[in-house]
Amino acid sequence: SRHINLFTLEKVVVYGADSVDSEEIIELTSVRAGMPMFSLCMDSIRTRVLSHPHIEAARVSRTFPRALVIRVRERKPIALINYGDIYSVDSGGFIMKHPSRENEISLPILSGFTAEDSLLLNQQTTNRKLLKMLTVLNEIRRSNSAVFPQISELVNTQGNKYILYTADSATRIYLGETDFAKKVRLLEAFWATLRDKKEWHDFEYI
Repeated sequence: SRHINLFTLEKVVVYGADSVDSEEIIELTSVRAGMPMFSLCMDSIRTRVLSHPHIEAARVSRTFPRALVIRVRERKPIALINYGDIYSVDSGGFIMKHPSRENEISLPILSGFTAEDSLLLNQQTTNRKLLKMLTVLNEIRRSNSAVFPQISELVNTQGNKYILYTADSATRIYLGETDFAKKVRLLEAFWATLRDKKEWHDFEYI
């Protein structure tokens, strides 16, 4: 088979790439057409693919006779961060560049950070302020709540107290600084009771 080049790489196929260009992923692999299929180290290729900050998981396999298949799962931003520039963050606190996808422009904005917060790009954050904000958003998302799409902004104020702003009317929802899970449940119960009779803009603050 080596003599007749039966098992030599001819193409690389990438599945699961949405915001990341497939060519970026292929370039990371450092493989090229004509390489013997059995000389390709799957673990090394996977490690190189995972070096891309937007890739959360990857699986690499040979498809004989001549293809390399890469399946990836991208990190999914749940919010944007206003920190001098605009960044995005996933549910686990990994900070990335601003997403290019149009459907992510409507994500909630997290703000109220200062230079002392030291939010680092392409890293898992340890910033307590940001982690508290993500706790709030994850609690709302976890309950499949109708509230999440209504969130425009989550702000950390002086004294480390947190305020939600609604998208349609900038109604303020005061969350304080503790017991976020309990307060999210109360907010959802409040809205489930009144949403057939009221809109967010009927309230100046909650």
